[in-house]
This record gives sequence, structure tokens and C-alpha cells, in this order.
Amino acid sequence: MSRRARGLGPLRLTREAVKRYFDIHSAIGVIGGLVFFVCSFSGALALFERELIAWERPAVRYVAPSAGAEMLGADALLARAHAHLGDERDLFVTLPTPMNGGFLARAFGGDRGRDEVMLHPYTGALLPNDHDQARAFAFLTHLHTDLHLPRPFGRYLVGLIGVFMMMALISGVMAHPQALRNVFLMRWRPRLRLTLSDLHKQLGVWGLVFGWVMAATGAVIGLLGIFAPIMVLSAFDGDVGKATEAFSGPHAEKTGVHAAMLPVSSLIETLEQRVPDTEVRSFLISHWGDETAEVALNLTPTPYRAMVAGETHRVSLVDGSTIHVSTFTTRGAGTRLFGTVQPLHYGLFGGRALKLVYFVSGILLSLMIATGSLIWLERRRAQQPVDARDRYRGLERLHVGVTVGIVLASAVAIAVGRFASAYTEPAFWLAWLGVIAVAYGMRDVYALMRIGGWLTGGVLCATAAGDLLLSSVQTPATIQVSWVVLVIGFVILGLSAIRPSGRARSAAAPLRTAAASPPP
Repeated sequence: MSRRARGLGPLRLTREAVKRYFDIHSAIGVIGGLVFFVCSFSGALALFERELIAWERPAVRYVAPSAGAEMLGADALLARAHAHLGDERDLFVTLPTPMNGGFLARAFGGDRGRDEVMLHPYTGALLPNDHDQARAFAFLTHLHTDLHLPRPFGRYLVGLIGVFMMMALISGVMAHPQALRNVFLMRWRPRLRLTLSDLHKQLGVWGLVFGWVMAATGAVIGLLGIFAPIMVLSAFDGDVGKATEAFSGPHAEKTGVHAAMLPVSSLIETLEQRVPDTEVRSFLISHWGDETAEVALNLTPTPYRAMVAGETHRVSLVDGSTIHVSTFTTRGAGTRLFGTVQPLHYGLFGGRALKLVYFVSGILLSLMIATGSLIWLERRRAQQPVDARDRYRGLERLHVGVTVGIVLASAVAIAVGRFASAYTEPAFWLAWLGVIAVAYGMRDVYALMRIGGWLTGGVLCATAAGDLLLSSVQTPATIQVSWVVLVIGFVILGLSAIRPSGRARSAAAPLRTAAASPPP
């Protein structure tokens, strides 16, 4: 039996099938490769938003506890918040932690709309609220979740990108059947295109599970706003009231009858004792002072390493009775599986070590995407007539400019977000567009990768050193982050300083001069 008849690779695919999958993989990769890269790279950075946003925000540093100081209770801080915001509106409260700084209270409803205050957790004094100021990691997180497009359409688009990324990964496996057999083959040959091809295949095989899980969970999160209402209403025959009550419990209208309120701190303490290894980090107060008043306490596992998202307990502020419990763990296997989507996507179930694994995997996934696009463009450019190669050269410059540009622009945003947060967004976009413009003006666009590495490493090192030397207030957490950023900057500088051997440089020449050779 010929090799054509018995198929290629462990999957026993025919050559015609492999070619079809290759065409599908190439089409999806070239059309969506840049967006895939942006989502993957920004997602790797967004993993540490919760840890690094405390490093960026000065308000977090100024609420660091002093020796012998005791934090005020939730009720004392809540009373001060009501004094600033009034008690006739619903209030969402985020309790102070080393990561979010002060006691943040947001009021909703009433004639004044939305309003918020931040209080010092040890003195109750009103703090300058920088919670909504543009910060680099919050900015990059939104780039990952909605590409900074109008909501909710940006989130829906990212969900669709997740679907196409799953298709690209699956078709990539089918298009390279021998890669599954040669999972340990990496030919560090002097021909650059061959090395990049092997690197792309190896990253694809070893990162297949991680990439597919990230794409699938991202698709669910992004498209939830479209399909969830449809599925819920279908389950309840279109009855919105029944669907709402089933998931969030009964809701009572405000009656105007005054009632004494129970201390919120005692309700928090009771709940945390009843549900061990959890803590309340935020809560929502509705109808304060009314006989229908209640508080929705959001429970989070401690440490936050649960595979299923937390739960919410709605408790009466009049008699302390439980009104409703919203949880993913008591509604069957399907609901429990759905509750794992967000922890699985953001690596919230294994501590910082797991997040580090996620970060490295996300960077490697981004590298796989970038190498795949460049390999395809180089191959197609070499196969075209000389007079038709300029368009592929332009696409090649665009891909290099976008990928190198977002890396450098992210470093610039981190620097500006730390020291001049008001200019974070314009600095990011100007840096990114500037690198793309430079890519179109360079004769050897691949040299931009080394230049971008030098600039990125230098910006990160300067930012970390500036924070350590110039910041008047430091905490153990901010010092640790600065040292990590400094080390990452030096690693990038070290990698950028590596030069290929003379043999590799001479052999890589055909890759850069493919346009000068006749098509095969």
C-alpha cells in the first residue's frame, strides 16, 4: 500500500485532506492572526491585573497600615460612606485589601446617578479616588476582553475570535499530521525559515491544550451575553420573571416603612463562620433603612484557588434571615461546569505559581501565532512573480510592526501608567502606531525585532528603577513587583543581545532576499 493510500501521520489523513486543512488553517491564521496575537499577548499581561494594579495606584500605597494601627470595622466605614453619599440609594462596597486600597463605596440610583467615595481604612478620612483613572493593566485587560470597542459588541467580537482560534488550532493539527509524531523534533538549522517552521509546529503541539482551553473559555465568556438569555428564557418558556427569580431569588419593592438595621459586620462574620475557608470581599446593600432592606454578600474562597467561582448570599438586614443563595455548586453538573469557565480562563485556582505558568504559556502561544503568520507570508512572497511581491512585503511589515509594536507599547503604558496615569492611553496608541510606521519605513523589517526588544527591556528597567528610587512610599508588595519588572526587563535585554552565528546569518539571507529570487 502506498503512503498516499494509507494516509499521513498518526491520524492517517490523505494528502488531499491535509491540503484542505492546511488551506483552512492558513486562511484563518492570516486573516485573524494579528487579532489572535493581540488577544493572546494582552491576556498574558492581564493575568496579573489584580496584583499589579496595587503597584500602579498611589492610593493603595498611602493606606498601608502603620505600626499598631487597627482597621475600622465595616459598619463604621459604612456610616461614613452614607454620610457622603446618602442612605437612600443602593450601595456597592468593596472592602479594603492590600490590593485595592481603601474602602470603596459606589452609590446607584436617585437623582444624582452614580457616585463613589474611597475612605481610609484606618482613619475613615476621605481619600482621593484614583480607582477609575486610566492604568496600564486595567487598560490592557480591556484590550483583551473587548479590544476597546463599544460594549457589549467588543466582548462579542472577542468571543467570536475565540471560536475562530479554536478552528485554527484544530485545523493546524490536521494540516501538520507529522508534527504529532515528531513532538520532540526541533531542527536548529541555519536556515531561518526552517527553524521558525519547526518552532511554530512544536509550540502548536505542546501548547495545543492550553491554547484550545483559552480559546474555548474565552469564547464562552465573550458570547455569554448573547446565548445566556436565550437559553435561560427557553428553559422557562420565555417567562422573564420566573427566570430572574430562579437565579437571583425573590425581589421586594421598597415599602417606605422604617426598620432598624442589623450590623453588616456581624452578618459578614456569621456567614464566614458558616462557610469556612471563605471571606467577604464585597457586598451590595439595597433599600437601606427600609423593612425590605437586604445585603448581598459575595463570598470568595481563601486563598482564591477554587475551580468554581464564588457564591452570593442575600441576607435580610432586618432579621438576618437568608433570602437567597446564588452558587454554581448546587445546581447540577452543567452549572458547576459553567462555573469553572472564568477561574480556568484566568488561572484563579492555583495561586501565583499557576498564573506564572499561564503567563509563560500565553507568551509562547503569542509567539506561535506570530511565527505562523510570518512563515506563511515569506513562503507566499517567494512564490509570487517579482512584480507581485510588494503586497506581501507590506503585509509582512504590518505583522512585524503590530507584534513588536504592542510589546513596546505595553511597556510604555506601564511606565506612563505608573508615573503619569492621565496619559496612559494616548502613550500606548502613539507608541504602537509609531512602531508600525517605522516598520513600513525600514529596509530590513526583521531588525525591528531586535530594536523593539532593546527598547522594551530598557523601558521596563527604567520604570522599575524609577519606582524603587523615586517613590516616597513603598510597601513589601510594591517593592517585590518593581524587582520582578526589573528582572523581566534585563531578561528581554539579554535575549535581544543574542546574535546568530556567522553561518546562521549568511544562511538566513535567502529569507530576507526572497523577493530577489525567481518563483519556483
